[in-house]
Amino acid sequence: MKQLVFCNTDLCTGCNRCVRNCPVETANIVTLDDDGNIRVDIDADSCIACGACIDVCRHEARYYKDDLEIFLEDLRRGVRISVMIAPAIRSNHDDLGRLIAWFRKLGADKVHDVSLGADLCIWGHIRYLQKNPGKPIITQPCPAIVNCILKYHPNLLQYLSPVHSPMACSAVYMKKYEKIDTPIAAISPCIAKTHEFERTGLIKYNVTFEKLFKYLEEHKITLPEQTSGFDHYECGLGSIFSMPGGLKENIEFFLGKSMRIDRSEGPSIVYHALNDYESQRGKNLPVVFDVLNCLEGCNVGSGAGHNKNIFEVNHAMDQARKAAAENRDMSYFDSLYQKYDDMFRLEDFLCGYTPTPIHTANITDSDIERAFLAMDKKTDLQRKFDCSACGSSTCLKMARKIALRVNIPENCQLRNRERADAEHRVAIEEHQILANLHKVNIDNANKIEEEMDRIKEFVTKVYADIGTVSSSIAGFGTLERTIDDIAATINIIAINASIEAARVGAAGKAFGVIAAEVQSLAKASQDSIKQNHIVFSAAKASVGDIESMMKQILDIVTTAYNNIQDINRANEEKSTPIG
Repeated sequence: MKQLVFCNTDLCTGCNRCVRNCPVETANIVTLDDDGNIRVDIDADSCIACGACIDVCRHEARYYKDDLEIFLEDLRRGVRISVMIAPAIRSNHDDLGRLIAWFRKLGADKVHDVSLGADLCIWGHIRYLQKNPGKPIITQPCPAIVNCILKYHPNLLQYLSPVHSPMACSAVYMKKYEKIDTPIAAISPCIAKTHEFERTGLIKYNVTFEKLFKYLEEHKITLPEQTSGFDHYECGLGSIFSMPGGLKENIEFFLGKSMRIDRSEGPSIVYHALNDYESQRGKNLPVVFDVLNCLEGCNVGSGAGHNKNIFEVNHAMDQARKAAAENRDMSYFDSLYQKYDDMFRLEDFLCGYTPTPIHTANITDSDIERAFLAMDKKTDLQRKFDCSACGSSTCLKMARKIALRVNIPENCQLRNRERADAEHRVAIEEHQILANLHKVNIDNANKIEEEMDRIKEFVTKVYADIGTVSSSIAGFGTLERTIDDIAATINIIAINASIEAARVGAAGKAFGVIAAEVQSLAKASQDSIKQNHIVFSAAKASVGDIESMMKQILDIVTTAYNNIQDINRANEEKSTPIG
């Protein structure tokens, strides 16, 4: 079947409202996007086009497509198209006559009221029930219900009414009895009608009220002032068919209340009722089970737009009921249905069904157990937490969906919360460990600072002592030069004395010996000074090197000391007590 409901996953917030409200177990596929966010897409094969997800989506992620654009484009191209309009239009639009005139202006060939088809549908049910007394049937005007039975309840096909829906009855009438050979466009309040039209092949276009009204508004289209009417016979009570229980009311009107007719409406109830109906295995069933997907009937259908509240809708339907019954007694309707008997063959308005079952994997207890463990659910309390945040009403149903691969463990809020709590506890423990380590590091840094302070003091003292040694060596150099000068002077005096002693002859001989000794001592002093100068130069160079190295060491130690102080101050500022 054609995909009708779509999802813009970029707008999806993973709120699970669609999952929670969908009557089908496998129609919504939960995944994680690249950023780890929950996203919910649609499995088109599983979807029954009930529209529940669109109705509850608050983020405009879910939307549907109908045939409005194709219909209008074909009209513009000159394609001859006939139009039929559902009875629910009366409760959703105040200018039906002007709307019909607009369709004719666009080029619509014929315009029919589906109320006639509703009358034919009622007539068909009455005659079928009369021919098959006591045979249980499930009414089928609602295509979402039919989709559900075809896909998920093939055992119920034996009960599904063979009488066409009002729209299909209208199409049969138009094609077979009025010989209308144009394609037919249905103006309907229902998304799923497209699937009915595909299945029967009677109607080409499904144009929903919502899309049509939005088109008129967005294009600022003014409807013609002159009104127009429908092209067919008068109708009976078919105009109230779109109300909840409309078929029931009509059947009871003609056949009385002797037969049991049960009703069920709304996606939160009717699909559970179908499950219960199937479980009865033919026992205790009503003669007619009148079912509708939409809680308030077709008047507020999935494609109606919901522009009016239920009181406005019911008021419009009450007016339609009064108009249909005005000045008409039971004899009128008897006569009308007798006319139908004379004009129509019941078989023309009956249909068959071909099931299109969705094959769901057989889920075992082991599959469920693995799914529970994937959600970290090990205790009975965890497995019955049933918060419904994942979209499933129970944890067991969530486990089934995980086993069916249409949901994921990451969508379990209890699992996420417990994991977050565990991660928080681990984070606190890790923070405490880091805090303790931080405290140890601060203590060690303080000790290092103290040691560096002592090293700095020692290096400073050594550097100062080296300066003293250097000064002393410099002083020794001055003394050396003085001694060398004295020795040189003594040497000169000694030489002069020797010369003078030689002049005086024998009288000066003894003095000459003394002068020679003095000269020898002066020379020895000079030699010693020269030898000491070599040692002094080497010592001075070594002390200079040591002084330079100690200066570098002092600079490094001072820088390291200052850095350690900065680190300690920063650590003390960042250190916070653990609560």
